[in-house]
Amino acid sequence: MGLTERECWFWMCSRPWLGVRSIDKLLGYFKTAKNIYYGRNSQYTEVKGLSENIRKRLEQCVEKDETLLRRDMSRLEKSGGHFVCRIDREYPEKLRHIYDAPAGLFYYGHLPEKKRPMIAVVGAREASGYGLASARYFAGALAEMGIDVISGLARGVDGEAHRGVLENSWSLPENVFEAGQTWGILGCGLNICYPRENYSLFEQMKVRGGILSEYGLDVKPEPWRFPMRNRIISGLADGIFVIEARERSGALITAEAGLEQGKNIYALPGRFNDALSQGCHQLIQSGAKLVFKPEDIAEDYDISSNCLKSRHGKTKLALDNSEQLVYASLSLSPKDVDAISAECGLTLSETWKILLNLELEGWIRPMGKNLYIRRI
Repeated sequence: MGLTERECWFWMCSRPWLGVRSIDKLLGYFKTAKNIYYGRNSQYTEVKGLSENIRKRLEQCVEKDETLLRRDMSRLEKSGGHFVCRIDREYPEKLRHIYDAPAGLFYYGHLPEKKRPMIAVVGAREASGYGLASARYFAGALAEMGIDVISGLARGVDGEAHRGVLENSWSLPENVFEAGQTWGILGCGLNICYPRENYSLFEQMKVRGGILSEYGLDVKPEPWRFPMRNRIISGLADGIFVIEARERSGALITAEAGLEQGKNIYALPGRFNDALSQGCHQLIQSGAKLVFKPEDIAEDYDISSNCLKSRHGKTKLALDNSEQLVYASLSLSPKDVDAISAECGLTLSETWKILLNLELEGWIRPMGKNLYIRRI
């Protein structure tokens, strides 16, 4: 019966040894994926710039087993996964115009919505407490404003950014699709959560956004794959927000890709002598927008901060004196309950009661055992 054009695209995109540049060279010669699949061995040698290794792989019958291919498609479907490629209308429009646009995407959840603004929040894997708290806070605040967040599901800033969005969306069940959602771009097979410590995030994001990869199932994480996925993160985003990055880092690669794609670049400042902030300071010197608060980003996308207050149902002026005192003692840096109690002149019992009320009202956020930060 033969394969359809789309099945041949699935076959191309699920060969981890067949990169996007090789696919484009093949398409330049054969014009369609079906012609590539059913091509003669003599034709593969005529494709300019194609490596000898790839020619040999294309000539191997085992790589063109239709039964195995349909088994792979069925396995993806049974795992809850989906596939989209350049010939599909659903393929993200933002990616069609970037350099080395992925030939196809494998994904869990759903694809980002075209009309919603999306910000990439990226930064150091070995981030400081300040960086982790900032990622969680800013991503959560942006989500409250209806801005989607995208990152790489890595350890550090990436994971905390996803977590900030998820914490916010789970707390707003009635408005979950009004609040921002979050997407993670993998540098490995769709069904592989790397690092494993983010597995809980991985599963939650299938419901509150999605997981995307240009690699099919079971493709192992390799160091060289991660810089490659950064172009997809920046390509899907309207802006790139860098939180803590050394002078040479993956976050700066994403920002650089964003610059080439004409995206807005944002950076969070840190201490002048902090190595983890040198990349951010470098970006700011080069013209990136310096960010102090979520509204600094939201204002570029016609998003009003009023939506934050409407969900809380209470303005700061409506807080009683003790609540205002506790709220004022908090900042973006996590603070221990004992320190809050001592600073405000309240008993521990009074402090815990106020913290609970403020958390329920959405003014503050827990950041670990007995630690809290402000949500502006």
